[in-house]
Amino acid sequence: MDLRNYRRRLRWPALSHRRDAPPADPAGMTPVDEELFWKTITRLAVIGIFVMAFGAVLMATRAVTAPVCAAIIVGSIVGPLVEHMARRGVPPFLSSIGLVSIFVAALYLLALTFSDQVNTWIERAPEIGGILEERFQAMRESVGFLRRIERGLSDVGRGGAIDVQVSETSLLETALAAATPAVAQFLLFAGTLIFFLAGRAQMKRKLVVGFMTREARLMALQIVSEIERALGRYLGTVTMINAGLGIATGIAMWLIGLPSPALWGLLAFVLNFVPYIGAVLTTLTIFAVGLVSFETLGMAVLPPVVFLALTTLEGQFITPSVVGRRLTLNPFIVFLAVAFWTWIWGPIGAFLAVPILIVTVVLLEHVFPKDEVSLPG
Repeated sequence: MDLRNYRRRLRWPALSHRRDAPPADPAGMTPVDEELFWKTITRLAVIGIFVMAFGAVLMATRAVTAPVCAAIIVGSIVGPLVEHMARRGVPPFLSSIGLVSIFVAALYLLALTFSDQVNTWIERAPEIGGILEERFQAMRESVGFLRRIERGLSDVGRGGAIDVQVSETSLLETALAAATPAVAQFLLFAGTLIFFLAGRAQMKRKLVVGFMTREARLMALQIVSEIERALGRYLGTVTMINAGLGIATGIAMWLIGLPSPALWGLLAFVLNFVPYIGAVLTTLTIFAVGLVSFETLGMAVLPPVVFLALTTLEGQFITPSVVGRRLTLNPFIVFLAVAFWTWIWGPIGAFLAVPILIVTVVLLEHVFPKDEVSLPG
């Protein structure tokens, strides 16, 4: 079957009046059009049920599907490097283990570098809670809506005072409860990444050969190659931009006098991979640290304002000009993707939302190509 005819058959039937159709009924719809209408409604209902069931499965299996999906996306980005090393005589399995070992060592060194600063802020958590409660108490008289926040802090402190021992115990229990599944998911991610990189070339070959016609095989190969190029180009560019934002944030916080400026620069770098939500979380964190670190409200507001200026400059001018139109995604679709995958997979889904969206866009562009439309004038 011709590939173009196959694509046409996949498209939705147009609900237009045909010349050979029976005369229209009083409602203005022919029997043929009514039949096509209900067929379309049935297809949409089936697709909706499938999407809901698929989302429920992903949510129920997030502990497995999220790290596996992350490993496949990362493997698609660094896969060409494994192929290049294989052409130089390095076995794919050995190069896969080497790349994953380098990645794990980099994460370990990064955690070791900032462990002292993180531990310092964790140990100061009860103190920070008390300071924030005092600051909100002072601001309560001038800002009415902060009374709810003050009431919530009073409930946490059991009658207005923060229980230091309970806070530390709760913090330790929360950290242990979060660390146990996180370690298991990271091990699953690393193992999946190693085996995916080692057998990536073979899996790609079997995927392409699985199609019957030559045109279908060429289209499958083109889709896989385009997905790898788009992911690598987008994530590589965004990583460099986020690194620049992190460095600029760290320098700005150091000039202002905020404690641990390198830690907030790292936070800005990591969270900026999540569009919109990452900038909001970083701003709130810097604002809370400013309230604890500075005596006046003006100095406490200065760090988040400076960061908002930096992230606005990055999001509105630098990223669009560097990434270009080819990789620019609709902001509304990006926001919906981040919200959906955060709901399905939590924080991991927030980081994977844009890469998954890129894969989806590439697939749709190749399977359902847009017809060229010439506008008048």
